[in-house]
Amino acid sequence: MICWPEGSMEFVSRAAAEGSGGDRRWPCKVRVKSCSRYMAELIIHYGRGSCINAVLGKYMGGQYICIPDMDVGCAVGRFSDIEGNKEKLGFHMGAEEAATVAHALRAISGYSGMDWI
Repeated sequence: MICWPEGSMEFVSRAAAEGSGGDRRWPCKVRVKSCSRYMAELIIHYGRGSCINAVLGKYMGGQYICIPDMDVGCAVGRFSDIEGNKEKLGFHMGAEEAATVAHALRAISGYSGMDWI
């Protein structure tokens, strides 16, 4: 992987609103904190000053995400696959957080021009 330059991307995250049948949306920002050949560290800012620190990595079977502050780690697909990544992350965290992280990965894909580390 070629290292991504440090920078930040703004995006809008969305998830199904419970009971209303519509979507709930919120503004977010993801920042590439550091990057090396097989790893990138991200800070995802979302709503009311909250943030998620995440590490993306590559292993023999594909790529993964670890979110140490939430005790979450799992394999992820292509960064642009919002629904697939939201589903995988949804087994380990709340729906809003899973949607935020999945949309952040999509923003990274657009920023880097790559779907893989």
